[in-house]
Amino acid sequence: MQSYRSLFTTFLLLCIIILLQTSCQEESFTPKPRGYPRIELPTKDYALYEPTNCPFTFEKPNYVGMQKDTVFFRQLPENPCWMNLDFKDLGAKVHMSYKTIEKDGDLVRYLKDAYKLNSKHVKKADYIEDSVFITPNGAYGIYYTVGGDAASSTQFVITDSTRHFIWASLYFNAAPNADSIAPVNRFVRADIEHLINTFKWK
Repeated sequence: MQSYRSLFTTFLLLCIIILLQTSCQEESFTPKPRGYPRIELPTKDYALYEPTNCPFTFEKPNYVGMQKDTVFFRQLPENPCWMNLDFKDLGAKVHMSYKTIEKDGDLVRYLKDAYKLNSKHVKKADYIEDSVFITPNGAYGIYYTVGGDAASSTQFVITDSTRHFIWASLYFNAAPNADSIAPVNRFVRADIEHLINTFKWK
């Protein structure tokens, strides 16, 4: 009986020592990298868009819905050719505002207004790059790429320099985060570039 007690005591002491040793060991911890949900991007497919009573046409993606702009910064739009390209499944919109050039100085004023609107993103932007372009159909413009967590990552101006002027901006329906929207941003930018390259004044 005595031997069983001593065996049991020895076993109990051994278990306590093992438990103490394992509980005192530090566990290694590796934080998981931040991840973002995977987004299924649609297949690129375009069709000619000819808005009624508007002096322009362009090719738009077939997965994009077109909306006439009914309210712009809480005001009625000044022109029926103001519209949005709604990338609904991607949570993005391209807002397009059309203006007519009626007198000397209008084009310069519109360009200054566009520059002021673009400058509002400077505080949040890592950088802003602009490039002048001429499309295959003879439209002129400026393309703005805004880096960082700015509200609008892509903007452009397109004009014929004498009668017509458009200012457009890309916005996402989420808090700006350049890392999380990067794949969708690249995808939509390619569609914007296609729109510009197929844009034609009537």
